[in-house]
Amino acid sequence: MAENTENKQTNKNKIKLTVIIVSLILTIAAVISVLLLLGMNESYTVTESNYTAHEITDRIIRSMNYDNLSEISAENIYKYYDIPEGTISDSAMYISSKPDSFTEIACFRLRSEDVEDKMISSANNYISEKMASYKNVNDKAYEAVSSSRILCHYPYIVVTVSTDNSYVESVFESIFTDDKIISELQSSSLNASEIKERGSVVELSVDESNE
Repeated sequence: MAENTENKQTNKNKIKLTVIIVSLILTIAAVISVLLLLGMNESYTVTESNYTAHEITDRIIRSMNYDNLSEISAENIYKYYDIPEGTISDSAMYISSKPDSFTEIACFRLRSEDVEDKMISSANNYISEKMASYKNVNDKAYEAVSSSRILCHYPYIVVTVSTDNSYVESVFESIFTDDKIISELQSSSLNASEIKERGSVVELSVDESNE
């Protein structure tokens, strides 16, 4: 009887020890998971918030080997874009000084995600007005502007007029993919003639009265 009692006690101790070990393993795994998630979120936040609008445009300009681009001052950007008050916290814009080139690159950093649609609308209107001004007047300029793209990766919006907008887009996205922090839900590409907003399509409207 004493031996059986001893065996039972030993088994109970083994079970308790097993439970304790398993609990410790699960606890350690949970702590590691939380730390990893916090680290990923911190990396995402810091990396995203460290880029200025000028750093974004500079990366694109250098990668595309653009030359003869003239910088538009921050206050003069508002003469090109009708930007709603409180929409952006930073901006940068460059326009080609060559008479036969219509290259443009502009970057806007949003103050918050809920104003993204406002800035997209502003960029859309800017492109629309330029298309209307060139239509039946300058075919080369009209073709260049009509192929413009609005690239979005919160908190940045880039408007590009280039002979190779697809490559500009890949350069823009590489800024984030290089750091492994891109989110498909936060990224989109918008053509000038067909704005894609989270599953919906908004047609680019051209004001015929400006022709």
